[in-house]
Amino acid sequence: MTTALQALPIDEDYLHRCLQEMLAIPSPTGFTDEIVRYICRCLETLGVEYTLGRRGTIKVYLPGRSHTRARAIANHIDTIGAAVTAIKPSGRLALKAVGSWSSRFAEGGRVTVFSGDRSYRGQVLPLLASGHAFNEQIDQLPVGWSQVEVRINQPVQCAADTRALGIGPGDFVAFDTDLEWDDSGYITARHLDNKAGAAANLAALKALLDHGVTPAVDLQVMFTLTEEVGTGAGASLDERVAEFVGIDIG
Repeated sequence: MTTALQALPIDEDYLHRCLQEMLAIPSPTGFTDEIVRYICRCLETLGVEYTLGRRGTIKVYLPGRSHTRARAIANHIDTIGAAVTAIKPSGRLALKAVGSWSSRFAEGGRVTVFSGDRSYRGQVLPLLASGHAFNEQIDQLPVGWSQVEVRINQPVQCAADTRALGIGPGDFVAFDTDLEWDDSGYITARHLDNKAGAAANLAALKALLDHGVTPAVDLQVMFTLTEEVGTGAGASLDERVAEFVGIDIG
């Protein structure tokens, strides 16, 4: 005889708040310390224990009614972004993608360049951005990261000016989320992949705890940091895990 599963009510205010707060935290792969600290604070507030791996993977363990096997649910909290590869003679910045994504989606993006303990605002532009200056050439540029650059919001005229700000190759570039949440109920933003999944995971954990539900089997909930560059939860799974669910959104 099977027992029908009963859906738990989700605290949607909590879900939405977590999503908005995470979207406000830049976290391209390799630049994830702040988002890790945020998730850890959320878990501490919920009153659940967690472990933090050497690379920053967060793992929550909830004991189940049965301990013969385990189930894992994972999502990632790193996002796509970019990194500075060079300072051009103009003082603008050449870029390389962090994660696999097309430069066509970067064009026009507002960004923050992180350099040491300072950050600078800027915008990603195609090499030929002005129709007044370049006419039809603006539509003839090929698509590629070599065809875009960052113009920082600083009075720089040459590479030396930009270097004097402390900016250099290897600095992370995070793209604004451009969050829009209208009356239709739809949410549009960069980096819903996968902060929407992370918010859902936190809200599901809260529902289990709020209603005193014990999972059928031992449950591991994981937040990973390097999905956008091709690695994920495999190294952190317990050997008893028999079922694995990956939460992601593209």
